[in-house]
Amino acid sequence: MINRRVASVTSALALIGLLGSLAPADARGFRLNMLPNAANTGASCNLCHTSGGGTPRNAFGLDMEKLVTAGGTEVFWGADLAALDSDGDGVPNGVELGDPSGSWSAGDPQPSDAASITHPGDESSFIETITAVGEASWAAVKSLIRGQ
Repeated sequence: MINRRVASVTSALALIGLLGSLAPADARGFRLNMLPNAANTGASCNLCHTSGGGTPRNAFGLDMEKLVTAGGTEVFWGADLAALDSDGDGVPNGVELGDPSGSWSAGDPQPSDAASITHPGDESSFIETITAVGEASWAAVKSLIRGQ
């Protein structure tokens, strides 16, 4: 009788533990679809977390956290989050995700070129800007413009 009761309690606790461990993993994965070009960052859960879902949030994840409720499905991508430079690399989140104005909505075509997307929570993720001027002198630039 005691063994059966212990087995029942153990089974119930195991089921509760299993269900409890599944909820957090599934509860927020949908948010990736609520960000422009999230798939193009190649970061998956690390777009908001330091090393996978359930780990501490990176700078972008902390900024995003301020705009959502726990497990909430409210829209959080917009001009405010796009204007922030979460990782402090000098490039706003919107530019890094290809939507500088924050006007993209879930279901819209992805904005920008996938190759130009960087990670808004990682200050080492950036695309170097290459200019036409480079190391050329202004005299050389003027001659190019004038066709000389």
